[in-house]
Formats: sequence, structure tokens, C-alpha cells
Amino acid sequence: MSENDNQKTKHIRFKTYWIIQRAVEEGIAYGLNRAHKHTDNPDNNHIALEIEQAVMSALDEIIDFERS
Repeated sequence: MSENDNQKTKHIRFKTYWIIQRAVEEGIAYGLNRAHKHTDNPDNNHIALEIEQAVMSALDEIIDFERS
């Protein structure tokens, strides 16, 4: 047997919760900044829309959503 046959396969485990949490937090921060980009007092709907778009964009960078 060769040395490679005796080596165990190594697995990588990702901390999924932490990765998603970070993407959501970054998306919220970015969305809030975008909502206030052109106005000092954006309405709640505009803030929510910017945050939603930014969070989904951040998640799209780390998750491969199946599109059919």
C-alpha cells in the first residue's frame, strides 16, 4: 500500500450559521446606508426595501439558489 492509501480523507466543515449571520448583518448595514444615501429621513418602506435587497444580495453571494 502506498502512503496515500493510508491517509484518511480530510473533511472541511463550515460554520454555516456564522457565515449566514455575517452575510445578513453586512446586508442590513449596507441596506441602511443605501436607504440614507439620498435623504436624511427615508420612510420605513424605503428602508425595509433597501435592507431586503442588500440582505438577499449578500446571501446570493454565499448560497447557490437553484433557478429554473
